[in-house]
Amino acid sequence: MKDVKVAIIGVGAIAEATHLKYLKQHPEVTIEAVVDISINHAENIARTHQISYFFTTMDELLDSIKVDAVLICTPNLTHISLAKKAAAKGIHVFIEKPIGTAEDEINDYLNLAEEKKVLTMVGMTHRFRTDATILKKYVEQETFGEIYYAKAKLFRRRGTPQGWFTNKELAGGGAMMDIGVHALDLAWWLMGTPDVETITGKTLAALGTYQTKHVSTWESRNKYINANKVFDVEDFGAAWIRFSNGSVLSLEIAWAMNGKQDEGIQIELLGDKGGASLVPLTVYKEEIDGNFVTSSPHFVENDPFKDEIEHFIECIQTRTTPLISGEDGREVVKMLQGIYESSDKKREIQF
Repeated sequence: MKDVKVAIIGVGAIAEATHLKYLKQHPEVTIEAVVDISINHAENIARTHQISYFFTTMDELLDSIKVDAVLICTPNLTHISLAKKAAAKGIHVFIEKPIGTAEDEINDYLNLAEEKKVLTMVGMTHRFRTDATILKKYVEQETFGEIYYAKAKLFRRRGTPQGWFTNKELAGGGAMMDIGVHALDLAWWLMGTPDVETITGKTLAALGTYQTKHVSTWESRNKYINANKVFDVEDFGAAWIRFSNGSVLSLEIAWAMNGKQDEGIQIELLGDKGGASLVPLTVYKEEIDGNFVTSSPHFVENDPFKDEIEHFIECIQTRTTPLISGEDGREVVKMLQGIYESSDKKREIQF
């Protein structure tokens, strides 16, 4: 197949460590350009990685060269406006999570993408984990019967990021938008992506800008948009989500809290014929002879970022729908917005 020509929009720490790395390794990809608000950073990345072009805006990119796809790795608020510019030119789009911050603007983009026959994929990396893939196969084979309850949880003891992540204007939210989006999407996908019916949620800034000694944190490399030091988002959130098929999802998320830290996303699934948990992957089931059995499938861990990038390129080449479509991304944002609305209005939200 011919090479897929791509551009990376926003070359922060994650984009450089994952998207750029695996795009370079792909034998059928050419990275034509990088775009970053800092021209010095864009130029440095381009020269370091032998990339032909570098720009400070999407408009400069579109006016100068042709690409088949863009990977948008910028602050959440900018995702949809940049995606619209690409879609208008017939360019395929990969958007880092979340797809956007408002359902209405996401709908506008998806309508444009459909009109222009543009492929959209959202960066929900955890769907590509080997253990998640195995668990999904169990669900599809109805090993657990009807799943009636799921729990998704991710608690950090002291893990609040710094920079634009705590600025609602740029991020659209706090812990829920940053790490909650991954936990929510993974659990919802494992449940079979049922339609949401009602949501009760609570979000708050419980610890805020803590001054705990001897702990590390992570900060965006973008010094320009980090400069204002705004913290107007939640660091804790919890929700109870009812779906139209009768199942329920409990979601608990914290950037920082006074308790035990989770080592990755914790998922529990309960079905009428069996159940499972993730991290470590464990299956619980009553066997034919009536004995209750706990089993732990063996597997080799993969690099989900690598598999995610390869999947996006394959979807472009074969014109197939990605594992995480734009529509999936929209539904996750709709649920996140429902959590925030429920918290603000102090009542259950119906859909």
